[in-house]
Order: sequence, then C-alpha cells, then structure tokens
Amino acid sequence: FCKAYPEECVPELATLFERWTEQLTDQIWSVREDAAVALGDAIDAYGPDMLQKVLKVVNEKLPGAKDQPTMSREEYKRQQNDIENHTNNQLYSCGSLAPKLRKGGAGRIGCTNCLINRPKAPWEASDGCVYLLRELCLRATPTPPSSSVDQHSASIAASLADDTLLPLLTELADTCRVKHFPQGDDLRTTLWKNLPVMANALGKKRFKRTYLHLFLDLLMSNLDDRYGSSQSQLSVHAAGQCMEELANLVGKSIFRGRLEEMWQQEAFDRVMRERSLMGRGSGGRQNEGFSPFAPPGLFGGANKGGGGMTVMPYDGQPVARPQPAVPGSGFMDEL
Repeated sequence: FCKAYPEECVPELATLFERWTEQLTDQIWSVREDAAVALGDAIDAYGPDMLQKVLKVVNEKLPGAKDQPTMSREEYKRQQNDIENHTNNQLYSCGSLAPKLRKGGAGRIGCTNCLINRPKAPWEASDGCVYLLRELCLRATPTPPSSSVDQHSASIAASLADDTLLPLLTELADTCRVKHFPQGDDLRTTLWKNLPVMANALGKKRFKRTYLHLFLDLLMSNLDDRYGSSQSQLSVHAAGQCMEELANLVGKSIFRGRLEEMWQQEAFDRVMRERSLMGRGSGGRQNEGFSPFAPPGLFGGANKGGGGMTVMPYDGQPVARPQPAVPGSGFMDEL
C-alpha cells in the first residue's frame, strides 16, 4: 500500500514502521516474513532514508539468537511432554467458543480476538532478520538508469554495496551457528531456504567471490552424518536443497573445490547423489505415453501392444530396458 501511495502514507509512516518492526519479531514465521516484505517495499517507496532506518533495525535485532536462554533438546522435549503443564488448562481450537469467554463478552468472536499469547523469543528476532536481509539483497543490484524509478533503485543499490552487506551477512552466519537451544535448527532452516534467493539476487560472480565462504562450514556441518546427525530433518533437508542450488549457481566443481575437508567433499557427493535420485523419483521426465493409472506401455509408447523396449532415464542418459508383455494390453489396439 505504501509503495502504491507513498505520499498518502507519510502522516502514518512512523506508526506503520513501528508495526512492521514489531511484527518482524512475531511468534509466527509467516508474519515475520510478511513484515520483512513490507519493510522492503517501504525502502522502494521512500528510498535511502528508509533504508538507513531498516539497516539500524537489522543491526539491533540480528544477534538476538545469541541471547536465547540455554535449553537442551531433552529438556525441551520433557517440557513439551510434561502432563502437569497441560492439565486443568483452558482448551482452545480454531473457531472454538473460547474467545467468547474473555472479558468483554461475546460481542467480538473469532480466533484473532483471543487474548492468549506467549512471550516472544530472542531467536525469533534473528529469524525475522533473515527474511529482511533477503529483501535487502534483492535490492542490492542496480538496474540500468533508464527512468526515474530505475535511478531511485540505483541509489538504493549503491547504498547496499559490499562494505554494507558483508558485515551483515558475516554476522548472520555467526548468529546462525548457535546450538544452545533446540530452535536453532529452525533458524538455520530459515537461512538455508533464503540463502539461494540472496545468492541469485547478488549474482554469481559477486556471491562466489565475496559471500560463499561465509556459509560453507556451517552448511556442511548441517549435513555431517559421521557421528549420527543431531540436526532436525527439516534443517538437513533445507541444507541439502540449499547446497544443490548454490552448487548449480557457482558451478558444482567450483563449489566442491571450495570444501577443504575430505569429509565435506564426501558429504557433498553423498547429498548430490541423494538429490539426483529424488529428482528422478518425483521430478524427472516421464516416458512418452506414461500413465499413472496403468503399467508401463499400456497407453502407447515403445511398449505399445505387448513386449518391447521402454526408454527410462538413468543418470541423465536414456537407457533401453526390456519390458514384459502386459496381459490384456492388446485390447487397446483393437479400440
């Protein structure tokens, strides 16, 4: 809204900025992401002045995870499963009658009117800053100054040079190393989901030259299974996908060459093999005439009408494999 009507929003801009920065540390991840997007649009609308305010917010809130109280994974699970913490409490569900019971009566009902709220956690501020840094990286590449709008974005990009972004992304990598509380895995998951977007926005050469080395050790340690992985499966999956996308961006051989330890190179090879198998299993090309409702060759293709050869993808190369005749498939020819 501010991007479309910047002048009309100026009188309320201070209030809006307060709301956006407050929601950047919200307990719900999608609210944090939306607040970061709103702040990015505000930068587009109001230029370098708004950018400086946003950079101040990032510098203040990004290290928040380091102040998160220490808690072991066992303690966290024990707290979640403690029956005493979940006994004789008010029951709530989406759309339930519970909001009607609050002080003030049933005049306003619905989930959004419930007054139950938990305190914000320090790590959630760091998580929100990951999304905000993504929005900054998306604006760090200037466009050709062919119009006033392009000149405006160029001035923003000039303010997001490497001397500004490098300290921020260095602090981001350092903050995401925290492992003294279970939600650290959630923070790293957010990083791995957004890092490829940042890398593509900054460009292949710029990211490879200046920023890739900041995240390699942390990324590979998230994929280390030598002694049994203690990472959450969500963070491991996100790290694998992130590694694949970054390797495709900078070049697989270049990415692998940046890995100094033998176990890192072995982990890279293992994960890339697994990602390749996943791609063939779900996202690979289907054979011509493929139908999910019938055996191979039943609906046309190389195996039409009985025995023959079916071409199947294997390691990116077509391989001919014999297929047995399908009983009863001849009726398709008659039809």
